[in-house]
Amino acid sequence: MSSLPTILASSPPRNLSKPSTPQTPNSDQTRRAPFNNISPSLHLLSKTHLCLTLPQTILCSPVLASTAPFTSISDQSTGKIDLESILITIDNFFNKYPFFVAGCTFIYLVVYPAAIFYLRKYKPITAINAFRKLKSQPDSQLLDIRDDKTLASLASPSLKFLGKSSVQVPYSENDEPGFVKRVKGGFSDPENTVVCVLDNFDGNSMKVAELLVENGFKEAYYIKGGARGKNGWLAIQEELLPPPVHMYTAKNAKSSNNNEASIVGTEN
Repeated sequence: MSSLPTILASSPPRNLSKPSTPQTPNSDQTRRAPFNNISPSLHLLSKTHLCLTLPQTILCSPVLASTAPFTSISDQSTGKIDLESILITIDNFFNKYPFFVAGCTFIYLVVYPAAIFYLRKYKPITAINAFRKLKSQPDSQLLDIRDDKTLASLASPSLKFLGKSSVQVPYSENDEPGFVKRVKGGFSDPENTVVCVLDNFDGNSMKVAELLVENGFKEAYYIKGGARGKNGWLAIQEELLPPPVHMYTAKNAKSSNNNEASIVGTEN
């Protein structure tokens, strides 16, 4: 009995835990095994090179490089146009080519309207210049488009002093074809006739001038101010026009004819 403790004490301690099974290498560890032997500096360099190569490949592509400015304008996730990108692109273009933008703006705002104004065949004209044109150009005629009631209260300028006569055709907006037909009937050669259009003011004279040019007249001028407007025929006739071409009311028309006859006889 005394020898039992001695045997127990001398025997090596038993491992009561479960026997360990050999561990199989994990698949992740297997994939990472070739990189485990690489130094940390080389490993970092490989990651950096990979990160730089991919964007450079995308940006250096000629197709993507050519479409890059256009695709950046819209948001591909929503399909909406990015207005901020458009405004920034326009602003950059203006800053890069200021003289080109200024030249285009000048042409659009100044040169183009001036060219259209001077090349068109119907233009505005002052009353004094209309009288000068009627006096100097044999092919020029005066067209009075006021209605009959207005003509009865204020007669048309008499052009007998110039060897011409005023053609009176009231303008009707509802019957423009008939109006043009009546006007053409009042002139012997409309294609070679320059018309000065006189209205009560200048409301319809511009429309009539454009309408006559579109229907074959050589040129047409609408008198600014008309008969009664500011700087119109009545406003300037006392100071700038000779008495034979003055406009008179129906009561004074008879006396004006007598004055005209006396002036014509004096000039002859």
